[in-house]
Amino acid sequence: MKRALLFFLLSVTIFSNAQEGSLGKDNIYIAVDIMPRFPGGEQEMYKFMKERQKYPESAIKANIEGRIIARFTIKTDGSITNIHIVRGIHPDCDSLVVDIIKAMPKWEWGKDVKNIKDTDFTLPVIFRLPIEGIADGESILFIADQMPSYPGGEQAMFEFIRDNLKWLDDGTDFQGRVVIRFIVTKEGKIVKPVVIKGLTSAADKEALRVINLMPDWIPGKHKGELVNVYYTIPIVFRLR
Repeated sequence: MKRALLFFLLSVTIFSNAQEGSLGKDNIYIAVDIMPRFPGGEQEMYKFMKERQKYPESAIKANIEGRIIARFTIKTDGSITNIHIVRGIHPDCDSLVVDIIKAMPKWEWGKDVKNIKDTDFTLPVIFRLPIEGIADGESILFIADQMPSYPGGEQAMFEFIRDNLKWLDDGTDFQGRVVIRFIVTKEGKIVKPVVIKGLTSAADKEALRVINLMPDWIPGKHKGELVNVYYTIPIVFRLR
């Protein structure tokens, strides 16, 4: 099975002393002049975390992905304490993040840092399930210099949708639109279409069917390179 990905982003903000904020009576500070760091720096931290990643099978089966926000405190001796999840996505994913942080070595303070204080860190951890057609670690952009396009242009796309959309004879009268989001890979393939605004179960299913019938697109480009890009399309259902 293709390994799922975890992306780790260290989120810290550095303020001046005048902007420091304490948390209660424990003299824990959210920011200090010079922050402590994982031994070897950010890249070593990413490597450390990736080596310990194992996407929980329970989360994979439940199709769970998203971003976990973890917070912990770096003590003056570099040890980590007070680990907790600010925002979780699944109990097993949340526990995995806590265990990885617990396993970290002591963090380092700069040699010239004075008045060291216990400091809070916030760590977003993104769990993303593998996507067919996109290699591990590849980015998916929302905006690109040149967005992907349907062969022949927008008008040709709407004609394709009109010609292939089947009127739903399910005994219900409705009109409106279904909004579909999908990824156009750098090879022009459409993958992972999802309904982000639905109408009815039957209409949503029909809209997805039409999207999956589409030919390959002209892929997007960013800074001169082919890229994977999210794309959103409204499909309109009107009463006849």
